[in-house]
Amino acid sequence: MKLGEALSKLKKEKSRLARLILLRKENVYSEEGKQTKFDPKKLSTEIDDKIEEIRKLKIKIQKTNLDTAVNGEKITLAEAIVKVNDIRSKLAHLSSLFEKKRSYIFRDKDEKEMTAQLDELKIEDEIEKLEIEKVQLDNKIQMTNWTTQLRD
Repeated sequence: MKLGEALSKLKKEKSRLARLILLRKENVYSEEGKQTKFDPKKLSTEIDDKIEEIRKLKIKIQKTNLDTAVNGEKITLAEAIVKVNDIRSKLAHLSSLFEKKRSYIFRDKDEKEMTAQLDELKIEDEIEKLEIEKVQLDNKIQMTNWTTQLRD
């Protein structure tokens, strides 16, 4: 199984787990003398089995991420995923940096005018470069995911 397939399976299994948990919750009580449509004890066993299956799949994915180099990069998949997340975080912070300044357009007469301490154009350039880097790295991660065999 390819890593990309394993990631898709993981998403599907997590969704199935959520449905099982909800189903158990909906069937934990019943009217006296009546039985629920689904047996909560059996559902609990299925939930435990599904959690174990998901855990094993996550471990295989993590091992693969740690052992696989990203195509065209000198880093592992695990490092690339962390790097993409760091870039996303930095982009979020930079994107909101000048929001407060813009609110001063609607300030009261008595408020002091505020001056930016950073060059907004330089920050916009940095955001653009980070966006490009993020997209390129994300694409390399995806290509690697679909060309890499899942490790045991």
